[in-house]
Amino acid sequence: MSVNYETSGVNIKTGNDFIDVIKGITKNEIIGGFSGIYEHNNLKLVASTDGVGTKLLLCKALNKYNTIGIDLVAMCVNDIICSGATPLFFLDYYATGELKLDIAKEIIIGIQEGCKLSNCMLIGGETAELPRIYDNEQFDLAGFSVGIIEGNVFPKKIKEGNLIYGIPSTGVHSNGYSLIHKLLEKEQYDLNTLLTPTKIYVPEINHLINQYGNDIQGICHITGGGIIENVTRILNSGLNICLNQSWEIHDVFKWIYSKSDMTKYDMLSTYNCGIGMIIIIDDKIKSKIENEDNLILLGKVITSIEPEIDYDKIDL
Repeated sequence: MSVNYETSGVNIKTGNDFIDVIKGITKNEIIGGFSGIYEHNNLKLVASTDGVGTKLLLCKALNKYNTIGIDLVAMCVNDIICSGATPLFFLDYYATGELKLDIAKEIIIGIQEGCKLSNCMLIGGETAELPRIYDNEQFDLAGFSVGIIEGNVFPKKIKEGNLIYGIPSTGVHSNGYSLIHKLLEKEQYDLNTLLTPTKIYVPEINHLINQYGNDIQGICHITGGGIIENVTRILNSGLNICLNQSWEIHDVFKWIYSKSDMTKYDMLSTYNCGIGMIIIIDDKIKSKIENEDNLILLGKVITSIEPEIDYDKIDL
């Protein structure tokens, strides 16, 4: 049997189909973006909810629970900043078969650290003890974040020729672990490296918006769906991405690629492959923005039905 994301138990197509089902029920076409925007009395509030998936299993394997909360906050706040929002507050949902105070405390320590890095406040949450749903060692986490937009709203009118820049990731972040667990059944990899927390991009994105907000056309959090699907979801019909530059790809992605049956296209459609956040800019500010540390030119926006990728530049 091939070893890829689908055979590991995750069907991306079914997930996308479910988004269409939700849109049909709610009659709300904006569902499916990185976050939801709600306008009230001239306020633009932005909300997002997310979890950390099967990365949770690594916590148990390593008996280390004090960083997974950072991942939880990151998955939510990194989504809302794609709209141009500043995170305000955060809530968590912690469900388990048996509440173990030492583990719960470590998880909250991580959540609080994530909120500190995001400059937002943990204002509450829900702890559910569900012994008939989870066994005593199992738990799940979900997060919910709200922010406010006080300036530019993204995405804007992205057009052909706009440039695509990436900000490096710290590793796998919090997506694609079902395949990783499948590989770990037969292969070995450093679990501490796999547990590296998701990077929180709030300070960097706030800086870029403050400096270049009028010329930034779009912002993408690279999560499930990888670079290809997350960038194309904010492009208008008829536009696509051209990736024609090289960047540093972490060893963990090379390991996944070498041990699985994933193609380079599959990898770019599943994992962040070393790029955790993307901004799309007007090409007229290229000379200015290249002075920014940590920004990597990846390519440009093109008119095309399919993405255009120079696979020789993708060092997997």
